Amino acid sequence: MTSEDAFAYFIESLETLENLLHAETQAIAAKDLDTIDSIMLQKDESLKVLLSAKEGLSDNPRNNDLANTKIDYVMNLQSRNANSFEKLKDKASMKSNHDKQGLSSDGKMRSTYLKN
Repeated sequence: MTSEDAFAYFIESLETLENLLHAETQAIAAKDLDTIDSIMLQKDESLKVLLSAKEGLSDNPRNNDLANTKIDYVMNLQSRNANSFEKLKDKASMKSNHDKQGLSSDGKMRSTYLKN
């Protein structure tokens, strides 16, 4: 494989990861946990391919303006998605705790009412 082919494969692998990150952004916004889980598995595989493609490069991709820009963009997307997913988990956890507290309070009020 020529260095140009290796670079093209690296960029293609990076764009695949970028597309998965965009899909993940949409899944997080839709709170679609099954899709998020599926995309995370695909991202793991995509990252393995990307790292393998990077190994095939003769130069550091950070030395290329196109690759450097794309790498920064993908890293920012990943960071943003990680933050969004944490917020989603926190909201779900708070809702779950609130629902549990609400049920226990309702149950206490009902049992008190029935005892009187």
